[in-house]
Order: sequence, then C-alpha cells, then structure tokens
Amino acid sequence: MESRRGRAGAIAALLVIWILATGLMLAPSRAEAQDAPAAGAVDKTSAPSPGGDAEEDGESFLAWMIRASGVIGLVIAAMSFYLVALVVWMSIHYRVPAAAPRGLVREVRELLDQRRFGDAFNRLAADRSLFARVLGAGVQKLPAGVGPARRAMEMANEDATMEMEHRTTYLATVGTLGPMIGLVGTVYGMIKAFRVIATKGTAPQASLLAEGISTALFATLEGIAISIPAIYFYAFFRNRIARMSLEAEMAAEPLLEQFAPGVKPQEPAHPVPAGPGAHPHPFALSAALGTAGGARPVPPPSLPE
Repeated sequence: MESRRGRAGAIAALLVIWILATGLMLAPSRAEAQDAPAAGAVDKTSAPSPGGDAEEDGESFLAWMIRASGVIGLVIAAMSFYLVALVVWMSIHYRVPAAAPRGLVREVRELLDQRRFGDAFNRLAADRSLFARVLGAGVQKLPAGVGPARRAMEMANEDATMEMEHRTTYLATVGTLGPMIGLVGTVYGMIKAFRVIATKGTAPQASLLAEGISTALFATLEGIAISIPAIYFYAFFRNRIARMSLEAEMAAEPLLEQFAPGVKPQEPAHPVPAGPGAHPHPFALSAALGTAGGARPVPPPSLPE
C-alpha cells in the first residue's frame, strides 16, 4: 500500500513539474507582451510584409529551441525521457523500507518466537525483498552449520547488490553521453555558421549566422542539462543501495540464529577407509564386489599330462 502511494506521488509530482516547465517555456515573455501593443501601433501605417515576420516575432522560446536544436535535440530529448523514467523506477524500488520491510521482519520474528520455523521460512519464500532473499539463502544453508549459512547470506547480499548497482550504470552512461552528444551538436552548429560565411562572401546575413550559432549553443546547453542530474542521481542511488544492503544484513543476522534450533544438522558422510582393504582402482573394486557377492574365482585350466 505504501509503495503504491509513493509511486502515485512520484508520478504526480513529475507531471506537475513537467506541466509547469512547459507552460513557462511556451508562454511569451513579459517584455514581448508589453512591446506588442507599441509595435502594433507603429506598424498600423505600414503595409504588411509578404513573409511570415509576424509569426516569427511571436515565436515562443520553446519552439525556437526545438527548431534550432534539430536532430541532436531530439536525441537528447529521448535520453531525458529515459533518464526520468529510470529515476522514477529507482525511486520506487530502491528504498530502505522496501529492502527490509518492518512488517515482514516483525512477522518473521513473531513466528520464530512461537517456534513455527516452517511458517517463517514460507513467509520469506513468498516475499521478494532484499531481506527475504538474504535470510532465505542463509536458512537453506543452515543444515551445514551457522558458518556456511552466514557465508551464503553474504553471497546472496553481494549478488543482489551487484544486480542493483548494474542498473545504476545506465545513469552513468547517460551522464557521460550527454555532453558528448552536445559537443557533436556544437561542432555541427559552428560548421553551419562558418558555411554561411564561406558561401555568402564578406557580408553574410546575420540571421543565417545566428541560426548556426544557436544550434551550437542549444546543443551544448541540452547536453550539460541532462548530464548534471544523471551524475547526481547515479551517486545518490549508489549510496542508497549501500544503505539498503547494510540494513538487510543487519535485520537478517539475528533472525538466522533463531532459525538454527529448528533446522536438523546435516549428517557427515562416512568416508571410505583407506588402507589394504581399499580398492582405488575400478577393476580391483569390481573384483572385490564379486568376491563379496559369493562368486568363486575360476581355477586355471589344467595342463595336459
């Protein structure tokens, strides 16, 4: 129930932030809104231009950014959506209460106090938390002794921790690729600007130059903007995973000792005694089995007189 509420709250918060950011970027600036009446009063006497100057003057900042970013902006936008989805997923699943649920720990402890060892183990097997995985691995190894059981718990904890840390590398990948892709857009925008200078002669049009420069600057801005939160959340979730691993181990350690009285120790295997009676060779072993089964050795054939 708590996980569902946390999931709904995280999604609602992200939607609100996205709507507010989109509204602020789509809305024209206050200076443009104040200058619009004055510009309209001045332009009443002038004839309308055949081009789309009016539409260009009223273009929002977001539309200008999308147009200037081009394909590089689309790639970075796709990476940003992936980053947001990954952060939301990790925020829901990588939580300390989810790693060692207090209700589960309390329920297992109560069952062990009542010496209901089978019910306690079944309760662990039905749960998918980190605490249940770690303690369940230790209980399964208890017949071999407490030492091997603790080692099994450590291995299960390390395996689960490595699995969670492997997912955080996607954040590091986004944080590393963001500036690199932005740098590609920067170089591309500068090439566009210098191409205008090369083709238009000594007096290039300023708007064409500004188009290439804006592409370069927007690509740099977007690459850095996606890299900063990716690196931050990578470090944040790495620390949280370490805390989750420690909490699960601390909660499972005392309960493992309570499981020990209800587990039958494993009987050691009887070793084959070494010595003259031992038969390490397979043929010697077959001969010994045949003698033990009552078979008589075949006497050698008698030689003719």
